[in-house]
Amino acid sequence: MLLIPWITHRDARFYGEPEKFDPDRWSDYPTPSGRLPRFAYFPFGGGPRVCIGAGFAMMEATLLLATIAPRFRLGLASDRSIEMLPLVTLRPKNGIKMMLQERHRRL
Repeated sequence: MLLIPWITHRDARFYGEPEKFDPDRWSDYPTPSGRLPRFAYFPFGGGPRVCIGAGFAMMEATLLLATIAPRFRLGLASDRSIEMLPLVTLRPKNGIKMMLQERHRRL
């Protein structure tokens, strides 16, 4: 049996509008109020073979977001479609070109 996160993470049984970019979907992560069954979201695998770096990766992502988001607004540099490259992990084939726009600070 092979579980494919890309497919499971886009399953309409678990996620309303699964193809929509909706960061608020995770506003109460890591405990989404019991609304998701176990392993409906498993970016780092699960069970005895869960990624050893999962905790560090989540902490690092949280710190980066908390550092960058207040200072900058992120946007795509072009409206070119993003093509996926499925290797050991799923990644964008040609990267994702982004633009940073500094937010105006309120005094």
